[in-house]
Amino acid sequence: MNYGALIRRIRQAKHVRLTDLADDQLSEALLSRFERGQTDMTLNKFIHLLTRLHVTPDEFIAHTEQHEDGHEPYANNGAFFGHFPSFFFRLEASGHLEEPHKVLREAEDLLQITEKEYRASPTRWHLISLRGAQLHLRRAKQHLDPQYMTTIDFTPVKEYLLNLDMWTSVDMWVYAYFLTQLDDDANHLILQAAAKHIPNHATVSSWRDVLFPVGEAQFVTFMSHHRLEYARDALDVLNKIKTNLRPQEAMNAEVRLNFLTGWLNLDQGADRQTALRQMDDAISIFSILHYDWETRYYSSLKAKITGKDPTPIEPDIFI
Repeated sequence: MNYGALIRRIRQAKHVRLTDLADDQLSEALLSRFERGQTDMTLNKFIHLLTRLHVTPDEFIAHTEQHEDGHEPYANNGAFFGHFPSFFFRLEASGHLEEPHKVLREAEDLLQITEKEYRASPTRWHLISLRGAQLHLRRAKQHLDPQYMTTIDFTPVKEYLLNLDMWTSVDMWVYAYFLTQLDDDANHLILQAAAKHIPNHATVSSWRDVLFPVGEAQFVTFMSHHRLEYARDALDVLNKIKTNLRPQEAMNAEVRLNFLTGWLNLDQGADRQTALRQMDDAISIFSILHYDWETRYYSSLKAKITGKDPTPIEPDIFI
């Protein structure tokens, strides 16, 4: 396998220029020769190159078509996700629920870091990271003051996701983080594009934990906006994702799908008792299996769906 040719294909699919990849470890000349198969690269430089492309070693191995089920996942895939593992949807996901001011300070520090990185190298990735830090800080401030609001331009994020010719797990993280900030029409197109690039290998570890939660969050968003046609498409994507999961993960996904299908049937005007029973059955299965988080989450979601809890329905993602 010509690794250089694959690197070029990935780079071009992400619309990344050689000049954007070059740094003090990787010269543009070295990158160009490597892509053409005219030179080799040390392992350290190659891992650094994957980091610059935000492609995990697991994914790269899968793309070489030499992937085997017994393959040992790379131990530090998190290093390839930039600052995104530090961003969160809600404060309770940060682990510092009782220390909101600490979270605020950390969010302010992240904003300064991403601003500095963007000024030093104004690439599209650094701009997306900056937008992520701005949203992260806004969410931290809104926890302290729910009325707080500031305008952030998410156009670069939307254009990036809509124009990808190849998706990696890092791109799925970007989509997951920003999906509530993008309009439904864009999200529908993005979800369909992402679905075409779901890995065939269930053992690509960097994809496993993000696929279903992102699709489910998108379904919840469409349902809360009463975009039932988009929600049906999202459900189709979730069923496709399920076929690529490992058996235990697929079983969990099947139960979730039963709940979501019941919700969709309810809103489409199907028999109310049948739809509610479908949701109740899913909750009961999670309870029997002692999946405590899922039991609480879907019980709470059902209460909001049926109007027993007037709290607005908002998606959440735990990845």
